[in-house]
Formats: sequence, structure tokens, C-alpha cells
Amino acid sequence: MVGRRQVFVRMAGCNLHCRYCDTPGFCGRQDACRAELFPGWGEFSELANPLRPEQVVAEIDRLSGRGLHSVSLTGGEPLCQSDFVGALARECQSGGQKVYLETNGFSMQRFCTLLDHLDYAAVDLKLPSHQACPAEEWEMLIQNERACLDFAFQAGVYAMAKVVILAETPDREVESACQGLEGLDALVLQPAWGSRIPSRRLLRLHEAACTNLSPEKVMVIPQVHRLLGVL
Repeated sequence: MVGRRQVFVRMAGCNLHCRYCDTPGFCGRQDACRAELFPGWGEFSELANPLRPEQVVAEIDRLSGRGLHSVSLTGGEPLCQSDFVGALARECQSGGQKVYLETNGFSMQRFCTLLDHLDYAAVDLKLPSHQACPAEEWEMLIQNERACLDFAFQAGVYAMAKVVILAETPDREVESACQGLEGLDALVLQPAWGSRIPSRRLLRLHEAACTNLSPEKVMVIPQVHRLLGVL
């Protein structure tokens, strides 16, 4: 959530291969992970994987402070470790923390096992130009992503879609992705890091998205953590 304090927990492993991926180091298995020593200091200790959910919660509690909005479970792709993520989300909520899941939504079945323990769900809608999967698998992927958003909304989870925009992404792909999202709580159009996209184009895409959602639900937001140089 932009402008709000979170503790980030990054899962290793991802089943997709997006051309704009900004965390390629988290796409495979990791023998060790890092835990920040003090919030915002950028200094880390190394811990051997795999960790148990209660170990991760202990690190989250240590880094939590006044004004914490939520614990962000991200990746990589959290649904690749849905059992672990579910256990971790339960532990967080039991401790009074709100849980924010960021996912590519490749499996509505795995996603639904987590719904009872989520407060916020942000689902990336992959476009054909993202080349996240073989072309013949894209239709199934987008169906799962949209289903995840529908299930989240029906369950009372704050449901947000994100569409990454590349310089070469056709406008028609973005406009098509924004259709049928009327029930969502928010839609984020996010210029990919390093892509030079004219402001007039972003305004045009924002206007197109607002034909389906009310303006207060549509946002153009860059990758803030990259701008700040953190995580």
C-alpha cells in the first residue's frame, strides 16, 4: 500500500517468466534468506532456509513498529508455497497483524485456501506482451487471475488489480485488461521500471480504465520501492 508502512516477506520461487521481472534472484530455490537487522537500515543478517512460520513471525514482530499497516507477502510468487503462506498468514492474523498478499494469481484453487487469512489481495493481470507464459497458456492464466479477484471481492477481502505497462505494450491490451473489473476496490496501472512512457499515454490509459471503474479507484503508481532504493 503506497505511503504506508509494511513489513515485506519475500517468497522464493515463481512459475512465470515475465520479461519485466525485477526480482529474478527470487525465481528459484534459495539456501538462505536475509532478515533486516533494524527497520529501514538496509543491513541484514543471513538465515538458513527453510524457515518455519513461527520463525518468520518472530522476525516480523521484531521489525514491526508503530504505524504498521500490514505484512506484505510477496515474491517471487507466494502461491508456489501456498501451504507455508497460509500458515504464516494465520500466525500473523493471530498476532493482530493485517495480511497483504501480492500474487500473479496463477491458481484460483490455491488462492482460495488463503482467503480466510487475508485482509488485502493484489493480483497482477498478465498481458500477452508480458510474455509471462507460453502463448497457448495465457488464456488459462488470465482466467485464474480474474477468478482470484472475484473470490477476494466476494469474501470481503480488499481486492486490487495491477497492470504493468511496458513501453511496447499495446494500448488495446491494457484497455482489455481493465474491462470487467467494476467490483474491485482499486486498479493500479504501473509503468515498468526503466520504461520510458509518455505522460500523455498514461493519461489516456487512465481515462480508458475510468470508463469501467470510478476515478477514485484507478491509480497510476510507479514502483515506489525502486524509487526509494529499498528491497
